[in-house]
Amino acid sequence: MAVVTVALIAVLALVACSGSSESDLPTEDTSDGLALVWEAWEQINLSYASPEALNAETVVSGAMARVLDLVDITPYPFLTEIGRMRGQPPAHVPGEMVDLWRAVAKHQAANPDFEPSTVAEAAVGGMLAGLGDNSAVFLNSTQYPLAKESLEGGIEGTYLGIGARVVSQDGQVVLFPFAGSPAESAGVLPGDVLSSVAGVSVLGQGVEEVVDQVSGPKGTKVTLEVLRVGEPEPVSLEVFRGDIELQSVASQLIPGGIGYVRISRFRDNTGEQVFTALENLNRFDLLALVLDIRTNPGGSSAAAKETAGEFLPDGSVFGYVEDRNGERVGLTIDPNEDRLNLDDLLVAVLVNEQTSHEAETLAAALQDSGRATLFGTTTFGDASAYEFVELSDGSAMYLPVSRRYTPLGRLLARSGVTPDVEVLSVAEEEGYGGESQFNRAYEFLDEQLPPFR
Repeated sequence: MAVVTVALIAVLALVACSGSSESDLPTEDTSDGLALVWEAWEQINLSYASPEALNAETVVSGAMARVLDLVDITPYPFLTEIGRMRGQPPAHVPGEMVDLWRAVAKHQAANPDFEPSTVAEAAVGGMLAGLGDNSAVFLNSTQYPLAKESLEGGIEGTYLGIGARVVSQDGQVVLFPFAGSPAESAGVLPGDVLSSVAGVSVLGQGVEEVVDQVSGPKGTKVTLEVLRVGEPEPVSLEVFRGDIELQSVASQLIPGGIGYVRISRFRDNTGEQVFTALENLNRFDLLALVLDIRTNPGGSSAAAKETAGEFLPDGSVFGYVEDRNGERVGLTIDPNEDRLNLDDLLVAVLVNEQTSHEAETLAAALQDSGRATLFGTTTFGDASAYEFVELSDGSAMYLPVSRRYTPLGRLLARSGVTPDVEVLSVAEEEGYGGESQFNRAYEFLDEQLPPFR
């Protein structure tokens, strides 16, 4: 894609310098079909925040590449022919997009049955690809609501249901209840095959269909029939629906007074779960901690800051957020009367190339403050704050709208956070964890603690 983009920039530069005019622009205004493109370009200019200045040439060439690929046209000699077209495009076509408009107009003149909306969507997707930001994507009017629901649901700490993982296996829907959930309390066992919901058979149905039927208002109950190994007849169970807390934190005390806390992602309730985990560990002789945020995709920025607040003093700087206009706002740790006294606790943080977004922010804050030593590999390298920028047709662009800086002013951009001790993850027979990154962190903490404890 990079080679194509460079080639298109070169061709577009040649087009701009062309002085000949062998053919005229179409007399009919075809720009309305590309209104989505002009709107998207305006919104990118208003919202996009990046470490580098917005480069119009790469954005336009990205759009042009997608359009030419869609209509199956090679760039040369098509783009050079565009430069020979006489006349001016409509006034509302952005100056940076003139060549794109000409390309579409020329293709439409030869193919009057083409679909402008499809071309427009391809162009917007290409524009975002031209930004060089892998996380910036275009979502059409069908994809956007689903993506938004999925993203928002991904950081919610609770959901309404019966508290069971629903899995499709060999054409059957199998239930695995969560510990302490209504499903477990009602007697659902791991591996039960769901056969009917409220007296209606669900055999042969998919997971989504079944989940829709099980869903209902909080506090109501639903009758499930399950097929269970060892039971000749279906087992009938009444399960109450309720708020199910999602777990994103796991913890345990390991030999030598060292605790282990694993955060899989940052949900709205992750800060509370981290506090509870640390509180439980601190009841024992907790002397050091391994905080594992490897393969953590981020999520709730508030939860990441709350987690940092367990280790950093009130009022200390968690980081900075800078908008596209260069205005920078400091984020500080909120006062917390319930905060545990962990000031003397030794902390090692595990990170890897899939530690991203808010997880990177946390890692950088603990590193910059000198509060923790980082082990592992360089993080993903994208801690910008993203938002959905909606367009008038119901579609949206997912764009970085602000940049994040560490407490010491380092830009959390594509370079990622480099650990203090770089360690590749490989299996090890020796050591407590059976894996190199954990073992190096454990050994580091163990060596700093008193030998007799």
